[in-house]
Amino acid sequence: MLQLNLSPLIGARPGERLTFILDEGPQQIEDVSVDFLRGSIQFTRVHGGILVEAWVDTRVNVECVRCLETFPYETTLEIEEVIGISSKPRPGISYHLTDEGWFDPLPLLREQILVNIPMKPLCRPDCRGICPECGANLNLEPCLCPVEHVDPRLAPLAQLLNRKVG
Repeated sequence: MLQLNLSPLIGARPGERLTFILDEGPQQIEDVSVDFLRGSIQFTRVHGGILVEAWVDTRVNVECVRCLETFPYETTLEIEEVIGISSKPRPGISYHLTDEGWFDPLPLLREQILVNIPMKPLCRPDCRGICPECGANLNLEPCLCPVEHVDPRLAPLAQLLNRKVG
């Protein structure tokens, strides 16, 4: 858990700012595993809350939709969000400071990481996937399944073709 002290901004005038530099190593943010978080987060006091502006580079481990192998995916998160000053829920504000003025940016970063991951991530554009019969990863090994797959409903037609050839 990463905690940033934003208590100086609670009673500040609009326009006051705090900036933090992120240089974090491997993190497990709930169900998301990242190799690093590097960048800056700027907090600006605005009317009704605190504006968060962040530019964070990260590498997240995702699963390829074709071959099911895990691979690193690099992305830059560009965040602009208003957080609440008190822990009381307010419409339109999802993130809040604690009563003592601390803020954990990891849930916000997790949300932005999930938004930035492609819906169908590929380990590489020419990924060959897995064989639907034996499950072999076709990027690593050839499939040993018989080459000819005949739909059982069409088997009688295949027999007719074999009779004419032979």
